[in-house]
Amino acid sequence: MTELYVVAGLLLAPVIICGLYARSRVNQLFDEYSRKPIKKGVTGGRLARTMLDSAGLSGVIIEEGGAALSDHYDPRRKVIRLSPSVSRSASIAGIGIAAHEAAHAIQDGTGYPPVKLRDRIAPLVERSGHLVLPLLLVGMLFSAIALSSLLVGLALLLFLVIVLFYLVTLPVELEASSRALGYIRDHAIADEKELEGVRKVLRAAAFTYVTAMALVLIQFFSLLGTYRRK
Repeated sequence: MTELYVVAGLLLAPVIICGLYARSRVNQLFDEYSRKPIKKGVTGGRLARTMLDSAGLSGVIIEEGGAALSDHYDPRRKVIRLSPSVSRSASIAGIGIAAHEAAHAIQDGTGYPPVKLRDRIAPLVERSGHLVLPLLLVGMLFSAIALSSLLVGLALLLFLVIVLFYLVTLPVELEASSRALGYIRDHAIADEKELEGVRKVLRAAAFTYVTAMALVLIQFFSLLGTYRRK
């Protein structure tokens, strides 16, 4: 039977290349569709505010700041942070990204199950994620001592939590994009041609999460295969 770490090693380079392509594609599409205004003239900031208010989330704040493509929703502070290129823009890319972040806030406000699970995992990833590499290194460097297997096993367990975080994040992102597209379509914010542009931008962004998840899975199985081989 082919060893896990061999298969993972063979897949590593293609996945890294796909990840680089995905990021380049997002930048390309963002630049392209940021220059294409929508006919209705609705800015990203206005659209996000309207979506939140319609969902009964008037308490969620929208802040402006940060570089392009740094837009995100902060569930701890209940704040959506939009870059000026999104918040002030009435472009196809601007409304798509703003609606996507507003959708994350709505997921949080309505208790979307994958979001609740991800939020429970996130603190563990933040606190223990930096321990994975030291535990692996110590366990492998001192393989002669009995404690090494325990250390490597603990590192793999922590890495598994990171894998779970990425696995849960993907459906969260896909559902947010679907929700954003649905709102834009149902409220006639964009026509069909503009909506297709929004769809391209959000699909490209989603693909970055797919490649990130694949990379984490490959790393995990590579380490697991190496561990089982020892």
